[in-house]
Amino acid sequence: MTPDLEKLLDLQDKDLTLLEVDTRLAGVLQEEQQLDEAVEAVEASIGVAQRSVAESIRRRIEVEGRVETYRKLQEGRRKRIEVSRPGKDTVTLMAELELSRQVLAREESDWFRAQEAVQAQEARVAEAEAHVEALKAAQVEPREALAARKSELEAERAEALEARDKCADAVAKPLRSRYERLRGSRAPVAVVALAGDACGACFTAVPMNRRANMRMTGVVDGCEGCGVMLYYPETA
Repeated sequence: MTPDLEKLLDLQDKDLTLLEVDTRLAGVLQEEQQLDEAVEAVEASIGVAQRSVAESIRRRIEVEGRVETYRKLQEGRRKRIEVSRPGKDTVTLMAELELSRQVLAREESDWFRAQEAVQAQEARVAEAEAHVEALKAAQVEPREALAARKSELEAERAEALEARDKCADAVAKPLRSRYERLRGSRAPVAVVALAGDACGACFTAVPMNRRANMRMTGVVDGCEGCGVMLYYPETA
């Protein structure tokens, strides 16, 4: 195995280590996101309940306006009855007063229902707010544990990245450029040993003359099937 190949394989090992750390870090970030989404879902329910409260209040105000209107009309008819003389007009006014009393009773009943709806929606808001606080309290310990793991992994990643960059600087530029292009377009493992007479990644057969050249010169060849960088292993 040539020194260049040894350095290249060392770089690939460093990249695989870095990838493993990144995978674990991504898992921690996903867990944090799941906690955030749980809180956001409950907070969204608060918004829905608050909008329902606003709508219920709007309906209650409308009913209050109608109640006030009918009360004024009823009071006006009552005063007209008091100053009117007995007769047809009085009978008509009494009938209107009775009708107005019935309508007012219905409107007042609607107002009580609207008020109950407001109170029910306000209770929903309070319940949702309490749920959010309880959820946040329950998430304190998990979040602290995740923060600790995240900090450790970030430190581990920084160390692995530094080692990787130092290793990359030692690889010949043409070989490194070829390797980087492959890593950007395929699976993380870009440098693969021959498996007998075939590519160790896709098992495409490699001609004997190419295998012999790889064994004698230590050259890093390319697989015609999947494109990985092939080398002849010392144990082959």
